[in-house]
Amino acid sequence: MIQSLRYITWSILFVMLAATGCAQISKKAGVENRWRDQNIVLQEGVTTQQQVLAQLGPPSQIIALPAKIVFYYLFEETKGRLLFLILYNQANTDITYDRAIFFFNKDNVLETYSFSKKENN
Repeated sequence: MIQSLRYITWSILFVMLAATGCAQISKKAGVENRWRDQNIVLQEGVTTQQQVLAQLGPPSQIIALPAKIVFYYLFEETKGRLLFLILYNQANTDITYDRAIFFFNKDNVLETYSFSKKENN
């Protein structure tokens, strides 16, 4: 009888430990973030669409407005930690977006551009 009770206790403990766990996640999506590179040359009124494409590659999205073309670049990074217990689960994730947007006139010349605020990690 005591041996059976000991076996049941150890079995329950094993199942409880096997059913718990931790995980860490890391994910990157979007285009390669080249717009913050020091070697990128951008001049409003001078730089063309072709030059932006040559330096940064294809954008995440191209938006055609009546008198303008917009190149939108997006880089997304997700980091997180997960805890799995039998009666309680917890997940903490942090998603960071880095964006760049470029406005070109009808002659394919850069009018203006902007980058998202850079976070200090």
